Amino acid sequence: MGIRPYDAKALHLLKLNFDTPEFKDPYFIRKFEALTLVGLAENHPGPANFSTSCGTGPFDETYLDILLVDTGDEYTGKILTPKGEAFAACAGWTPAEAPGLEEKFAEMKAQAEAEIESRIDFSHIREAGIQTLYDAPFWKDLAFACINCSTCTFACPTCWCFDIQDETGKDTGVRLRLWDSCMADLYSAHASGHNPRSEGWQRFRNRFMHKLKYFTDKYQEGIMCVGCGRCISLCPAHIDIRKICDTLNQKEAC
Repeated sequence: MGIRPYDAKALHLLKLNFDTPEFKDPYFIRKFEALTLVGLAENHPGPANFSTSCGTGPFDETYLDILLVDTGDEYTGKILTPKGEAFAACAGWTPAEAPGLEEKFAEMKAQAEAEIESRIDFSHIREAGIQTLYDAPFWKDLAFACINCSTCTFACPTCWCFDIQDETGKDTGVRLRLWDSCMADLYSAHASGHNPRSEGWQRFRNRFMHKLKYFTDKYQEGIMCVGCGRCISLCPAHIDIRKICDTLNQKEAC
């Protein structure tokens, strides 16, 4: 209830990893299929928002069952799917005659999208060679301010890294899947003690190569980002994924 439209797209991107022809994660799929998404449009996106560059936006209806819009004195809902219709009936919401509502929604959508000044381009990243970007000389400079705190990953709606741990009692035990971060030094550490990403800048490179290149090449769904801008707003070192994307997208870098 109240999920932003671009976060609904993020769930779709997660599904690409957890529901594949080769492997289907029963825990994720069961929850995903049972989910009804009642979205809340964002009338005034923040300055870090660049969701329109990522194929979604503050009023995107694509992955929602119902879209709620703050129209001033009330919230007006738009039912988009049979799931949304069933939810509205269960909640006792009564359909209302609303002449001109579609036009009002369209006007509010255009106004919200016009407030998004940030634009990114990742067309050249798609064309670039993986090894070329991986070996590019700019990674240490880009990662210079990063303190590997993992704030960006835990604020990101498309990050899916996890760890598996066993918690045991005297006669019982449970296996847990826990959200983790590829920015943590222990995440890539081997049982042998070897760590292929022992340096912070290497973990930084892995995170952004995954979001901007590996995912793009594997799934052909654009970058692994919906442009919410949370990582930009929350990063204590003021690292900006838009600038990193722009650096990788430069033709000379490709």
